Amino acid sequence: MKLWRRLEGWFKFVVAHSYYLIGVIHRYIGNNYGTRWEYEAAVEAFNRAVTWKPDFAQVYLDRGILYWRELDHPRKAIHDLTLALELAPHLHEAQFNRAVAHQQLREYPEAIADYRAYLAVGAHPYWREHAEAMIRELSEWVAESPTGAPPVPLQDRRLQD
Repeated sequence: MKLWRRLEGWFKFVVAHSYYLIGVIHRYIGNNYGTRWEYEAAVEAFNRAVTWKPDFAQVYLDRGILYWRELDHPRKAIHDLTLALELAPHLHEAQFNRAVAHQQLREYPEAIADYRAYLAVGAHPYWREHAEAMIRELSEWVAESPTGAPPVPLQDRRLQD
């Protein structure tokens, strides 16, 4: 029975990684030719990969990036990138990309928090520089509320006055 479980685990691993690679290929083709249906095929392949291996953090990371960058679904991206971080906290790239997705949704305080979290652990010089620049820029858009309420974007605050 132990052998059967080992074989079953190995089989699930191989199938999940196969679907993951298929998704990566679809995404690559989509990036080269700009075809949305390739991105959607990549999402479907990534979905199948996590069906076989629900704790496959790299799939959640790649699908999350695909959602915010190529498919303009930042809310789905935040969900996937959060799962990736929960499953594999060492995937610092997920923290950075979740900040970008929050930024797309104009959730500036959350974006700033994620950029800061990335700066605490991320090592890539280009992305660190970008995170620092985004923190400076987004901080200008967010005003601290004197009542302790969540910060309000400055352009929304001007409309309230």
